[in-house]
Formats: sequence, structure tokens, C-alpha cells
Amino acid sequence: MAKMSIYLPDELKERMDTRPTDNWSGIAQRAFEMQINSTLKGGSDMTAVIERLRASKEKIEEQQRPEWTKDGREWASERAQYDELARYGEIDVDQYDEPNELLRAMCVAYYDELDIDGMQIAEMCEMLTGSEDKRPTLNQLIWFVEGAQEVWEQVKDEV
Repeated sequence: MAKMSIYLPDELKERMDTRPTDNWSGIAQRAFEMQINSTLKGGSDMTAVIERLRASKEKIEEQQRPEWTKDGREWASERAQYDELARYGEIDVDQYDEPNELLRAMCVAYYDELDIDGMQIAEMCEMLTGSEDKRPTLNQLIWFVEGAQEVWEQVKDEV
């Protein structure tokens, strides 16, 4: 059996000395074992959670990306005005980490105003999701803008 030295606070050692019949080595072994098992169990549980969420993320992207990109292309092709689409073409989706920031940038491009209010954001949400109260995710917004930008790239030199 391996041997190991540990350091204890003086006060704890004094209290342990008042209980000479306790098997401190066995108690420490069980404590070490419990710690190792809880760490491994938590780690494996988190691995399962991560795997499950990664699969969910891939499934969502697989299902939603084509739809949101198509919606962006349709908006750009059928409803967008030249100036709106040109401003959408300037949006750099890679600089946004939060959906509300990108949603605001989309409103600025759509309304051509820097001072965006809650009503305009609600209208944009309704245009995108069919409901004023439903906020798209960051990825959904990115996919929509990418669809609109695909159209802009195809037509900008022709108009």
C-alpha cells in the first residue's frame, strides 16, 4: 500500500488526537474515494449533457438554417427596397455575439434610423417570426441576414 503525507491545521490535529480509536487512514481513504467518484461521475454526466446538447444544436441548425436563409432571400428578392437591401449588405454578422445586438442592427438597416425603439424591434420580430413577442435566436438572425446578403451580392453590380 502506498504511503502519503498530508498537512492539517494544528487545531484539526488536536481534535483528531482526542479520538485515538478512530482509523484516520481508513476515513481519509473513504474521503479520497468519494471525492474521486464524485468528480468522475460529474465529469461523465457533463460529457453526456454536452453530447446531447451538441446533437440538439446540429439538428436545429440542420432543420432551421435552410428555412431562415430562404426567408432572408425571399425578403430580399420580393419585399426589400434597394436602400434597405444595400444596408443589409453592409451588416457584418461576425461582430455580433448577442441576438439583441444583431436584431438592433437589422432594425437600423431596415428603418434607416439610429434611434430604434421597442415598437420597431417588435415589428421586426413580427416580420421575422410572425409574432411581436417571439425573439429569434442569434443563429436565426445570422441565417436570415446571410440569405438577404446572398441576393444583394448577386444584384448589387446590376442595379
